[in-house]
Amino acid sequence: MPAKRILVIEESEVVRETLALILGREFVVAKRPFGKGVFSFGETDRDVDLLILGVTPAIGKEPSSLLRFADKAPFAVLFLVDSKSAARAIDDRERVGCLAKPFSPYELKEKVGRLLARRNILSEALSHPNVEPQGEFSRYLEFPYLTRAAASLVRRFAATGLPILISGENGCGQERVARGIHFLGARFGSWVSLHAAEINNSYLDQKSLQLSWCRRSEAPPVTLIIENLDWLSISGQAELLNFLEEEEAKFGKCRLITTARVDILEKVYRDELLESLYYKLATLKLSLRPLRDRREDVPAIASWFCQLYARHLGMEEVSLSASANERLSNYLWFGNLNEMETVIARTLAIQRKSWIEAADLIFDFSVAGESPEIPELKELIPSEAQKQGQRERAESLTEAHNGLHPEASTEISQTQREDLSVLIHELAHELKNPMVTIKTFAQLLTDRYQDENFRARFQDVVGGDIERMDDLLELMIEFADFSQPRWSKVPLQEKLRSALNEVTNECARRQAQIKWKGNGYSREVRADETQVKYVLKNVLLAVLSQAKMASEIEINVEKQGCVTISYLREVARVASITHYFDKSSSSPSESVLPLRLLLAKQLVERNGGNMVLDYSDTEKDILKMEFRIA
Repeated sequence: MPAKRILVIEESEVVRETLALILGREFVVAKRPFGKGVFSFGETDRDVDLLILGVTPAIGKEPSSLLRFADKAPFAVLFLVDSKSAARAIDDRERVGCLAKPFSPYELKEKVGRLLARRNILSEALSHPNVEPQGEFSRYLEFPYLTRAAASLVRRFAATGLPILISGENGCGQERVARGIHFLGARFGSWVSLHAAEINNSYLDQKSLQLSWCRRSEAPPVTLIIENLDWLSISGQAELLNFLEEEEAKFGKCRLITTARVDILEKVYRDELLESLYYKLATLKLSLRPLRDRREDVPAIASWFCQLYARHLGMEEVSLSASANERLSNYLWFGNLNEMETVIARTLAIQRKSWIEAADLIFDFSVAGESPEIPELKELIPSEAQKQGQRERAESLTEAHNGLHPEASTEISQTQREDLSVLIHELAHELKNPMVTIKTFAQLLTDRYQDENFRARFQDVVGGDIERMDDLLELMIEFADFSQPRWSKVPLQEKLRSALNEVTNECARRQAQIKWKGNGYSREVRADETQVKYVLKNVLLAVLSQAKMASEIEINVEKQGCVTISYLREVARVASITHYFDKSSSSPSESVLPLRLLLAKQLVERNGGNMVLDYSDTEKDILKMEFRIA
């Protein structure tokens, strides 16, 4: 039997090498950093048995997002996360596993072996399409959230294999029904999800590759689920139609299931959708009614959600009182099933009761009188009088500080708290990666001490990782020592040139070509000189670490206290993977910045400035820092 193939996608080169060291004797291990998207695989990856994916804070760590990703992958997936709690939140499934850093070699091997064994079982099941799906699939097949008539119609549609268009208001369950139809029709077959709003040539190329992987001779037909057809642009309509026709010509028909949130036929009548595309996708049509028109069904659906989340939370069976059912039935549910699921999950997670009364239901934390008082948190939440006192103290401190402008208030905003949270997660992530290699080498040392090559590698890798951790801690200690800015006039261009001199060695190592476009501007800015020096040095180091090897880095000092740095990135943006996990993260945020940039951003804002990273240029990343003119 040929060796199983494992693909490792991880940002840290040292972690990639460590995984290859642990698994390389038993498996064929391919490794790479993040590419242009998590599905930017080549032909050699067609037969991958297991994907090991390192999850960074920038990618996202929500269990629901990771599981959505794993559901779409044509192979088993093992996530490497930074937190043990995050690992526990993702229950091991047939094709999904999760492992927290740092892990032992034996933990890794055990997890990999279990996932590959499960994959073998599923592969055998593919050759027996009459076997009833079990476990996770079963919740899609009963359609407890539909009317009896709609559920019966869905089952009849599923048996035909014809294209189906499912429409309804937001949250009515279009995606749930689509997956249920797939599992009814294909049993253990694969499915690929396509988001209409994202359609362009490169996106369709990725989907074509996914479809080709899923089309295996022994597997049932593949299902293509096209989500939110009403979001499809005019230009994207022709691209989608051509894509479907080309795929059909190359590989034959696959099952087409399309979802929408408006009446698609009306868009055809208004010439907003190609008629040919509509008739290709809507051989069969299913319209889902909103919950406010199905009040008689609300108690049964709510009860189903209660049992679903009771199992998830490790609770006994949960029941709803008559008053609770009445309140749920009279609620308008503009978010339909999605909103009800959120309300039930929130209520069970907070209340932890087996009997839910109307007063226990938590519709929105922001609504006065509807959120319960949580004793554990009461002392942590200041009263209004306390808040006022805090504000007054902050204002007095601000006014007393040496020349501090009112607009540079020291009061911690929500954004600052979020930034602090991101900083903590990024630091933990940066420290966890070297800990993986240190723990691995330490545990393998006893077994492989006689191997001279291993000992040499141990000294090189572990020594390098210890230095890296030391640098990170020094970076944070230096940052923590900064207090409120000591205002002075700082010659921006002069400080930038000085910072460039300090990173000369790193420039040489990366073979970076610095293109200076300062134009002789020597504008002074109002800031803390020491903090500006820290900012500029770490921004340059971060840019050098991300810039493509031997590429040009362009630095421009503008008149109004602004520094712009543009560069070609070594690998694709992490934000592209974020978008794949969660389509709500469609635009890059500051949270995708690496640690050095996050720290620099904090200090720039503390000095009354601003820092942004612009991805709008398809070729380059553009980092812009703005300081106040003195």
